[in-house]
Amino acid sequence: MLDLSLRTLGEAIGSSHRVLLYYFGSREELISEALEEAARLSSVHDAFLSGPDDSSAEVHGELVRVWKRVSAKEQLPFTRLFLQVVALALHDSSRYEKFLEDLPRDWAAAYARYLERQGVPADAAGDLAAEIVALQRGLQLELAIGSSPQMIDRVFVAAAHRWAERVESFR
Repeated sequence: MLDLSLRTLGEAIGSSHRVLLYYFGSREELISEALEEAARLSSVHDAFLSGPDDSSAEVHGELVRVWKRVSAKEQLPFTRLFLQVVALALHDSSRYEKFLEDLPRDWAAAYARYLERQGVPADAAGDLAAEIVALQRGLQLELAIGSSPQMIDRVFVAAAHRWAERVESFR
């Protein structure tokens, strides 16, 4: 998808590139919107948003549950597209300005809110959320390049255990 022009995309869906420009403004905006829709349809965001909200749930189990949904085999095409767009955005930030603007906040903000509900002070919750997202995205890259899913899961589970201990220290 990333190497297709708006003209080619328009023809593929029985429309024109001008219609796509009208609705999306640019190819990059269309790709960003497609990523959002893919996340919504794949239930990754739904899994997260309906996920670690229960303050009585075990932190370790909730983090691992969300990771299992995000790293599921059927999510791999979405993960690869996401990583391609990240690479393109880093190469030419002006073309993917909105995508880059939203990127640091999406998952980190949701994790921070969850951690605050678990009793972690706001500043510490933000730092811990950034750490969780950084490892999650790094491990998603490892999955995309073909590393062992079992090994990657072990790494995340071990990290989730340490994060849960840190959360517990704030209670």
